[in-house]
Amino acid sequence: MTRQKLRHDYENACNAYLKAFCSKHGYDCEDAKNSWTGGKVGTIADVADQYVDMEVITTDIDMDVPKGEFLKWYDYCLELGMLGITSTPNYSSWVRGCPRKSEAEIEEIRQARQRIEDAKAIFEAILKKQQV
Repeated sequence: MTRQKLRHDYENACNAYLKAFCSKHGYDCEDAKNSWTGGKVGTIADVADQYVDMEVITTDIDMDVPKGEFLKWYDYCLELGMLGITSTPNYSSWVRGCPRKSEAEIEEIRQARQRIEDAKAIFEAILKKQQV
């Protein structure tokens, strides 16, 4: 088998997975083939303004994950990332029920983050006042 044939088969398989993922979650399948970041099929796809890597796509389809679970995981990771928490579960671990922060724990982190931002604003105001 030639490298060209292997590449062609791989890209077809990746695009088929992406199309199945888009269909399952109600995303536009027409643009699926053109959604690969940088045109690199099988890497990361821009699907409905969400960046989804091939591992997530294959996990979702191969494990027949219930519809809606992908968005729960994506939103969870996005929120934790915005709060400064960089250690988030991968999709496969999420689907298998890995430990995750409760809503109470996330709220505690939100409040702590807000206290930090408030203290930073006060600090900057004091510095600005001292420079006058």
